Formats: sequence, C-alpha cells, structure tokens
Amino acid sequence: MAEELKFEEKMKRLENIVSELEKEDTDLDKSLSLYEEGLNLSKTLKEDLLKFQKKIEELSTEETDE
Repeated sequence: MAEELKFEEKMKRLENIVSELEKEDTDLDKSLSLYEEGLNLSKTLKEDLLKFQKKIEELSTEETDE
C-alpha cells in the first residue's frame, strides 16, 4: 500500500472482505486471496489496537502524575 489506511478504513475493508467471502459465487482463487488479505488486515488491526491501548495507558499515567 502506498499510503497507510486509517483504522476505520481497515475495518471497513475487512468487513467488505467478509461479505465477499460469504458469497457463494466467489471463486476459490479469489476467496483464497481475500482470506489472506483479511488475515493480514486482522493482524494489522490487532497491532493498531495494542498501540492505541499503550498510548491511552501512557496518557492516563501522565494525567495521574500531575
């Protein structure tokens, strides 16, 4: 990807992938490709959530230290 997608855009893409995979007329090659993309997005989203959680914890700690 040339430009990093925002969290919400990644979630929307993952939702679209799930919708495509639920269709019975998607051929096997395309399904496999979509599944792989979905797994990669899922991993990236999990990493993003961990970063967000860490940032929130840091901000919370800074706020209580003041």
